[in-house]
Amino acid sequence: MERTDIYLEIVMANPILLAPIVGFIALFLLLSPDKRLSFCLLIIVPWLTVARSPGLGTISAAAKLSSGGAFLLLAYAAISHPSEKRDLPGILWLYPVVAFFWLFLILGVEERSVAVVLRLQWLLVTIGALALIRTITTYDDLMNVIKMLTFGCLIALILPISALVLYPEESFLRGLGRFQPWGANSNQIGMLFALSTPLIGYAMMTWERNALRPIFIFLLALIVGMALLTASRMTMLAIVMTTLPILLVVTKRPLMTVLGLGIAAAGLMWIMSMAEDTSMERLGSLESQRTELWGLYIRDVFAERPLTGLLGVTSESYFRSNVVGQHPHSAWFNMMYHGGILLFIPLSILVCYSTFSAYQVWKYRRELPGSPLFYSIIFMLLIAMYTQGCFNQVVYWPTYTWSFLHVVIAGLFICLWGEIREGNLNYVLRLYDSEEYEEEDFVDYSANASS
Repeated sequence: MERTDIYLEIVMANPILLAPIVGFIALFLLLSPDKRLSFCLLIIVPWLTVARSPGLGTISAAAKLSSGGAFLLLAYAAISHPSEKRDLPGILWLYPVVAFFWLFLILGVEERSVAVVLRLQWLLVTIGALALIRTITTYDDLMNVIKMLTFGCLIALILPISALVLYPEESFLRGLGRFQPWGANSNQIGMLFALSTPLIGYAMMTWERNALRPIFIFLLALIVGMALLTASRMTMLAIVMTTLPILLVVTKRPLMTVLGLGIAAAGLMWIMSMAEDTSMERLGSLESQRTELWGLYIRDVFAERPLTGLLGVTSESYFRSNVVGQHPHSAWFNMMYHGGILLFIPLSILVCYSTFSAYQVWKYRRELPGSPLFYSIIFMLLIAMYTQGCFNQVVYWPTYTWSFLHVVIAGLFICLWGEIREGNLNYVLRLYDSEEYEEEDFVDYSANASS
């Protein structure tokens, strides 16, 4: 259940909770303009993880409500960043335009103030994402974004690991045995694991120092182990999808495969030994109430308001239809509930075109700067995001790095395909037509990857 309304009241009653936010803004202003964007990308993942962890106390409430401000700060950092800026294809402006239109669709709901805050946050997410995309003109720019987000994931992972080590019994949902570190919902904290796995996996494959690879493998095992403890099937599906390109490359090196399996097994055994009462039965079952819920929404909700959704409606909840009584557990069904076909069509166009663009760019991965493996990973990451959207609302929810990165990756693929389609392949992610990026810095396992 969404607790944004409760958090809003807590923060209004305790303004001192805004002190850490003021501190971050002060530090941001002290940094030089060329360092601010990296700083924002570094803190966004841990800050949003704190926001999903009510067990940390009231600071979690402040983090959750300030997430939109974090994206606004990131947008400012990107706009003021002293670098070349790329032009954006017109279709990408659908993201903020539709986000703004979404605001008017939900003005009549019972939780109006909460709904407006969440939709404003999503508008800021889209603005921040587009501002960031404009700064990515070279492969080095793109790698800096990935590196900062990876380091951010490493920092954020301290929270679930610390909960498991310090409070193993309190970190599991009673009666179900699902991992909920610091009170975070199992499916929600699973998004951190789903995002961290491909980013840290790519770092493992390309890091300069070979001695650190066993550490990365052990950390990946911990992440997968914690994902298993959440018993979230969609989290595990996303992890499998995004790590498939990495596994295809690693298995071509038998020695690395054996070493990796040994280290990973040790990490998994350690994690699982700390949660002996965890039930894994849910992961092996395909049973779900979602299909029943979707049938109810189609018959009892969409049939009544297929075109405009909640526009002009005053007797419905923002989070769920009062007729059905439960959230639809799908971004696409939630979209139809909020705005009907008026909202569904433009966002579906973006989904379809970004997927098409991603596939077209992926086909040229060996002719682009950097490792072909990288393009395979982010392509699968985008597919995983859209697949997950069928079963939860995260991909369009404003308090996740997952949803922000979805807009960034989708938008970047559309930009890159536009350049390739116009015959500018030699200039994609290069400022000039040079040989600078033909050699990958860290060749190791990924340089000759066929993934």
